[in-house]
Amino acid sequence: MTKERIDRELSKVRAQIETLQAKQKDLEEQKRMAERAEKMDIIEKNKISSEKLQLLIKLSEDEILQLLAEKEKKKEMAENEEKVIS
Repeated sequence: MTKERIDRELSKVRAQIETLQAKQKDLEEQKRMAERAEKMDIIEKNKISSEKLQLLIKLSEDEILQLLAEKEKKKEMAENEEKVIS
């Protein structure tokens, strides 16, 4: 292959990559919108008020924090046991 031909091929490939990246970005946005619509349908179907939804979010956050604290505690206990064994 000549240098000019390789340059032309590279240009074509770069253009294809740009097109595919734009398509990927668009599809990811469509997916996010579809997920949001799905969530809204569930909320409306189950007649969940905004207050209940906020409470559920808060409970989920608290539960996550609690699980992280438990994990950290177990890690510390394992490190302490390792020190005792050594």
